[in-house]
Parts: sequence; C-alpha cells; structure tokens
Amino acid sequence: MASSDGRRRRGKKSKAKKKKKEAGPTTVQDLPDHLLELVLARIGPSPCLVRAAAACKRWCRVVGNPGFFARFGPVHAQAPYVGDYHAVQGGQPLFVPSSPLVVDRSRFSLEFLPESGSWDIADSRGSLLLLTKKRTPHSWRDYSRRVRHYPDLMVCEPLTGLKQGIIWPGNLNGFSRLGVFLLDGDDADRRVSTFNFRVLAAVYDTMACVFSTGSDGGWRFIYSEITSHVALPKLGPENFVGRANGTLYWGIDGCATAVLALDETTAEFSILAFPESVWGPSHKRTSRIVGGEDGTLHVIRLIRNELKVFAQRLPGNDEDEWLLEKHLKLPEATLGLPGRKEHFFRQLAMIVTANARYVLLTPSEKTWLFSVELDTMRVEREQERNKYAGEAYPCRSPWPPALTDHSRDQRR
Repeated sequence: MASSDGRRRRGKKSKAKKKKKEAGPTTVQDLPDHLLELVLARIGPSPCLVRAAAACKRWCRVVGNPGFFARFGPVHAQAPYVGDYHAVQGGQPLFVPSSPLVVDRSRFSLEFLPESGSWDIADSRGSLLLLTKKRTPHSWRDYSRRVRHYPDLMVCEPLTGLKQGIIWPGNLNGFSRLGVFLLDGDDADRRVSTFNFRVLAAVYDTMACVFSTGSDGGWRFIYSEITSHVALPKLGPENFVGRANGTLYWGIDGCATAVLALDETTAEFSILAFPESVWGPSHKRTSRIVGGEDGTLHVIRLIRNELKVFAQRLPGNDEDEWLLEKHLKLPEATLGLPGRKEHFFRQLAMIVTANARYVLLTPSEKTWLFSVELDTMRVEREQERNKYAGEAYPCRSPWPPALTDHSRDQRR
C-alpha cells in the first residue's frame, strides 16, 4: 500500500510539473489593468509614455483612460511635451523632437494640410497648431477678397491629421493684426482639441475678437477703453514680447516703463507698468516676458550683452517686488563654443525666441545661434534647436483622454 501511495503521489507531482511547464513564463501582459496602470504611471508624463502607449492596443487603452492622467494634476501642465515647431523663414515650419530616440518626427509632418507650403505657424496650444495663410505678393485688396471665401486661419492636430479652417471676418479686412493666438476650449475642464478651442485675435490697440467652436460659436468682438498717460504709437506683430500666465504682451516703442497687455480670459487690453530697471526701452530683440512653471512672471533682458533674468515676487504688501534672479555675460560664456569668432559681441546681441525653458540668442554680426538653459544658465551650441532662427512653438501629446486612431489615408 505504501508503495502504491508513493507512486500515486509521484504521478500527481509529475502531472503538476508538466502543466506548469506548459503554462509558460509570466510576462507584463499577465498583469491586471490596475497593476499595469501603476507601472505605466511610474513613467510619468513624458515622451516615453507616448511611446509606451503606442506599443499595443491594451496599453493605449490604459493610458487613454480619462482617470489615468488625473493622478498627475492639471491637464495642460502634465500632458507629455514632445518637441517644438520652429518657424523657418520662407519655408514650412519644422518639428524638432525633444528626444529623437523617443519621438518619431515623421508623425508630426504638416504635409497633410491643403496647400501645405502656404501656411505660417502663429501659435500652439497643447497638441494643436494655429496657422495663418501666407500673404501673397498681390495688393491688399486682392488679398482681402481672397480671404472672404477661403480659410485665412487653420487649426490642426498633426499627430491625428485633424484640421479646421477659419475664415477671417469680412468687416475686419484691411485692419492690421497685432497677432492671433490659440486658447483652451469653453468646456468645464478647459481641455483643448480640434473640436473645442478658441482663437484670440488682437486687431489693434483697443479691440480684440474671439473665435469659438460649437453650434453657437463664431467671432465675437470686444472693445477696450484704455485710460492711461501712455500715448500708444502704431504697434505691429514685431512689438510682441511674450505670453505668460494668461496674458499677452507687446512692447511700446520709446516707452521704458510700460507694455500693452491683453488678458486671454476677458480679451481686454490694458497698460502694465514695470520698474525702469527691469524693463527699459522695449524691443523683442532685447526683451522678453515668460512665465515660470510656478506661475512667477519673468522678464528676460539683454543689457550691454549681459543676459539678465528678473523674477516678480509677491512680498505680501501692496507693491510687487522684482529681483534680479540670474545673469550671464555672453562674450565670456560663449568662449570656446564651435564657430565662435573673436569679433562677435562688439555689437549688441539679439533674442531670437524665449520660453520658460530656454532662450535662443545670436550676435548681431552673424547668425550664430546658441541657447541658454534658464534653470542652470548653461550655454549650449550643439542642440538641434540652435539651427533655426525663428520662433519656437511647443507641442504636447494629445493625451489625455486618448489618441484617436486615424490612418494617413483617412487624413487625406
């Protein structure tokens, strides 16, 4: 009996081993969704998460769940940053990925647009771009007649190929623009998409208009009453000096203490005063206004080829306090960089573009682009972004809530 029981036990053990062997090794696909979500959440909002979500349908479904990104905080602050679109003079905007190893730049091409070579980039918001039709060499009257029947503005999402054309209001033909800008949508969570966005257009120094999507959307006009001792000269897009914390700014030629401000929420113009030591005679080649990640307002200035970064502090009293946060002497800081010439910086340097992450500059003697990281004030020359002498517009992933699956054939 003992021998028979032993054979029986050994037989059961042998069958268990055989079954275990047939089952195969455990992989990440064996994880239930709630554990897989924790694994993917550890990647954090980044281009790596974009790549991970594209690995298979299941991972895309988990990342696309509306509750997934809720753990990271505000939508726009945490949506993965994937790169910048750079304006190229005389050419189509070019996409430069934040990391070529993670982001496939071919998926951000603008070739899907109608007349793809005839658009200039004006602004970006989340995963969307705002484009303006390039001016033709014909007369303004011919151009005005054309935009009455054809889209003068285009909002698109390069990664999905979705787009929407917008016709400029006919009663504003002939008026010069200070700029056009892309805003969040009107819904409760302020999420921006090709079906939910707004366009803010600054037409001149007392009027703005807002285009919104939806059945009751269209153009709405807002007039401002600016009461100030500052006399406003004729301004143009070249006076634009930055965007920060929901406000757009234009420098006023010849004025050392004030800028023209446009509130994105109310579309109202106002005059904003700065200490003379912080602002100085304004021009976007030497002064920019950017917003920090913590909501702090920063002024970036070039003073005698020294880069200075001023930060606005709120000390708790009635007056704002401005502090010189960082500074860098450009002639000394650029020594040893590839292509650096001895005669550089005998004239004043210029700011090409600036944002909360870096400022792109060049000496006046020659277009020799280099960038300064604002966190560390480290000077860099080899970055790909230093190849393009135009404005840079950040682009983020369409997630959350999910990336719509559109094939290239459907886009066309």
